Amino acid sequence: MSSTENPTTSFTAVAPFYDELMKQVPYRMWVGYYLLLLSHQNAHPKTILDVCCGTGTMCEMLTQEGYEMAGVDLAAEMIRIAKKKASRKRLNIHYECADAAEFEMGDTYDAAYSFFDSLNNILDADQLQRAFIQVAKHIKPGGSFIFDVNTAYAFETQLFDQEDLKQRSKLKYKWNGDWDPEKRIITVNMKFWRNGEEFTETHRQRAYTDEELIGMLVQAGFKDIQRFHSYTLNPPRFKSDRLHYTAIKA
Repeated sequence: MSSTENPTTSFTAVAPFYDELMKQVPYRMWVGYYLLLLSHQNAHPKTILDVCCGTGTMCEMLTQEGYEMAGVDLAAEMIRIAKKKASRKRLNIHYECADAAEFEMGDTYDAAYSFFDSLNNILDADQLQRAFIQVAKHIKPGGSFIFDVNTAYAFETQLFDQEDLKQRSKLKYKWNGDWDPEKRIITVNMKFWRNGEEFTETHRQRAYTDEELIGMLVQAGFKDIQRFHSYTLNPPRFKSDRLHYTAIKA
């Protein structure tokens, strides 16, 4: 999770239930795909930074793969949960609560990544540029940076119109997305129900063009930029709803 124009209504009420909400996410597949992309870059990191790390599930899995992990996220409650989980599992992961555009970890890393369309949550292009610059500052020369984004196609085809109202579901939800093609921003109104109690959140994401993202990466000091139809090594398609970008710190 990263900064938005509405940080007080994003990833706050849902934070205690975030892992429950994400339980259907194939984290092992994401880890495997990340390692594939690193191999494709011929990158062999030992230390890795997770930008917008949420509750730290990816950090935990990569720690168990032998990497030295650190994570940063804007949502204080998410970081609190991540620290609690790591402590309970006796995993040595360095977590900080900070904005992606302003964070300072006090260290540099062999690689960094930002997953689960976290960077789409940054609605201001200048803010995203600053985030890329901060990431670059934290990566050693020759290090890897990999991230994914939702595309405009995903928003146009109502990716965020989702619901789970099944009786057996502990956390029920209903989401509706309102896409603004001029601003390239989708506003997602989310309703959740747990134990008979209702709470709401509003999330907003911006779709960035390929030209915008590549320009920002170059300006931040990255090279060898490639992009892929997510979960593959194939080039983007017209109907790609998610893309993964890989880059090397110059």
